[in-house]
Amino acid sequence: MANYSFALWIALSVGLLLLFLYAAFLNLRRQHQGEVDLDEIIPYLLPVNLEALTDAMDPSQDSYLRHSQSAQEFRKLQRRRTKLAAEYLRRMSHNAALLQRVGYGQLRSPNPRVAEQAQELIDVGVNVRLYSFLGLAALFFRRFWLLRSMSFARISKLQNLMSASLVPAYQGLRSKAEELTLLRASGVHEALIQSY
Repeated sequence: MANYSFALWIALSVGLLLLFLYAAFLNLRRQHQGEVDLDEIIPYLLPVNLEALTDAMDPSQDSYLRHSQSAQEFRKLQRRRTKLAAEYLRRMSHNAALLQRVGYGQLRSPNPRVAEQAQELIDVGVNVRLYSFLGLAALFFRRFWLLRSMSFARISKLQNLMSASLVPAYQGLRSKAEELTLLRASGVHEALIQSY
């Protein structure tokens, strides 16, 4: 038994070391990347329907569908809702990563206001990516819950926390990106608003 716990601790330590090395590699690579401007990433931003995401993650919808549909139809609708929500969460994380790249490129701007907005964009992007990850975890556990008898209340709490935090964080990301575009170039501002 002691050998297994020792092996588990070694594996965990090696995993954490690899994660640290990967983060250091990404940081080093990010420092050597050139400045990315907003007009370069606009074509790569993906549209996100926040209302559809909120509906797909809403636990009260689960209760309504469970009582109004047959068990087979309920599972089918849940799979569809889960796929839709997962796709929007991936899109949000993708958009946040792109906008963070723009922020990293503007950190060394000679204009202190632009550098400040860039840092705020990066910080809000971290929140969006974290909440997107939590949302994907909640969807995974919700799917697992459908297969097993897990506590639905715990999953619902995670979903409520995620949706109450994610939507405002994503809206904050959008507003920070718009503020940065107003400081940098007004022509890019309209294209950015229409892209996501």
